[in-house]
Amino acid sequence: MNNTKIEWCDSSWNPVTGCFNDCPYCYARKMAVRFGGTQKYANVFEENKPIRNQAGKTLPYPHSFSPTFHRYRLDIPQKWTKPRTIFVCSMAGLFGDWIPDEWIEAIFEACRKAPQHRYLFLTKNPKRYKELADKEQLPRSDNMWYGSTVTAMENYFISKKSFNTFLSIEPMFAPISPLTINGVKWLIIGAETGNRKNKVVPEKTWIGNIGTSANVPIFMKDSLIPIVGEKNMRREYPF
Repeated sequence: MNNTKIEWCDSSWNPVTGCFNDCPYCYARKMAVRFGGTQKYANVFEENKPIRNQAGKTLPYPHSFSPTFHRYRLDIPQKWTKPRTIFVCSMAGLFGDWIPDEWIEAIFEACRKAPQHRYLFLTKNPKRYKELADKEQLPRSDNMWYGSTVTAMENYFISKKSFNTFLSIEPMFAPISPLTINGVKWLIIGAETGNRKNKVVPEKTWIGNIGTSANVPIFMKDSLIPIVGEKNMRREYPF
């Protein structure tokens, strides 16, 4: 978790892992199955200490991709004294309907205890943000950013209550009208990677239309270099 290959953050932190969504392009599921084995994903789990194998090695995904709360990981940001931009739960669907509010609140509290960092959240279930905001349970803080994953024309979370919101358009499966992205402060754009059958490769014009119309910083992931060319890449941050 200390290092990550994700281009737009410094580190990832996974106090929760696993997800009940079954996205065919999901890198996280493939990784969890590789290191945790295949299991039926029917339950959620909570662990207060690491689960180890017979050799004493900690299992990062002891229940494969079943949603799991690793409580013993909550203090990790406090141990990182130098400020970082942290992708929270890169290996989980943290805001899925199956996740208890208490898990999310525990993670928010851990973020409050390490305010030196910037925390980026991302979900395919942005209505959960709104539900938490309506209950005054979504922190309204400069170092907390709430992202929605968009692959075509899905709904996403915006707010007039000073929340920092962004979109991750990845993988991009269809052209997206710039009119649909008003109200967010940042865009991340990327193409699907890997060798999945029926993989969709976005057209250059799809990306160009967003780039010329969106009035916010844009971060293009390296997966777009073969499509738009290095000289046309934008790697901008809103912070």
